[in-house]
Amino acid sequence: MIDVYWDNGIVVRTNNFEIMLDPIIKTNKISSVFISHAHRDHIYGLLNEYCLKYSTSQTIAIGEVLTNKKIKNVIPCSYGERVEIQNLELHFINSGHVFGSAALIIKNRDVTLLYTGDFNFSRSLIQEAISPIECDIMITEATYGRPGIVFPPREEVYLDIISWTAKMINNGFLPILLVYPLGKAQEITKLFNKFSSIPVVTHSKISKINEVVRSFGENLIFYDLNEDGKELIESKDCVVLFPYNCNINKLRTKYPNSKIGIITGWAAVYKNIKNVDISFPLSSHSDYPQLIDFISKCNPKKVLTIHGYAKELAKSLRKIGIDAKSII
Repeated sequence: MIDVYWDNGIVVRTNNFEIMLDPIIKTNKISSVFISHAHRDHIYGLLNEYCLKYSTSQTIAIGEVLTNKKIKNVIPCSYGERVEIQNLELHFINSGHVFGSAALIIKNRDVTLLYTGDFNFSRSLIQEAISPIECDIMITEATYGRPGIVFPPREEVYLDIISWTAKMINNGFLPILLVYPLGKAQEITKLFNKFSSIPVVTHSKISKINEVVRSFGENLIFYDLNEDGKELIESKDCVVLFPYNCNINKLRTKYPNSKIGIITGWAAVYKNIKNVDISFPLSSHSDYPQLIDFISKCNPKKVLTIHGYAKELAKSLRKIGIDAKSII
């Protein structure tokens, strides 16, 4: 028997064992914690000093850079690794979301539970897509779980990004792209490295994460904004990556001869995001059809949805005969 409930994070309880999945606050109430990836809204669990933590080596390394702290009491895990604990098996698999992100399979004798964390059912330049897992209970994110949210093919967006950037450079502008420092930044760095000769200049927050990713063997070529990227910016013969939350007005003041684009899945939902010059709908999450497709292929008996359009996704799943509800 496996019980699942919400308490500032997803708590999975079976027999005498409890594990919290991606807690949203720093808590030491539960002895074991799983952290799926290193986005800031998911890494509170890494700061729980007295909990035994499970996460991938990549997520731990990025978490230490983001928090500027040595992570203690943590067990680094690899994709495909299985851990036996109190008659349970914890199995870690790639979730396809960002570098180092993992989904968790929890098995006892009778039940298989899959916690997807944030996931992507399409391959990116950095991560393979998540693979469907036959399960009894699924806990799934629903960030883009509203009917009608559909992303264009990834390859088309890649081409649009490179074409726009080249056009801006040819027209004498400095192209700036706003990206998430973990996830989109590495994908876009890789995109320009692999399919263009345009140098990539990165804000220091992005440079630090790129350095960690490169230390794990990913061949990323970039130039830090405050170091060897200065000359490239003066020449305007480059693309500059800034964090998604940078102030647009300050950027335009500092770089008056620039054009600014933003890369986010929300560009498929909203127009004129942050008053930039152009938006590109590229996401590290699955869109609505991919969510339905992935869940169907896992053939779960019960689905619990979380984050984003959780209630809307659960309603859609019930319409196709799947027992589903929002966990919060």
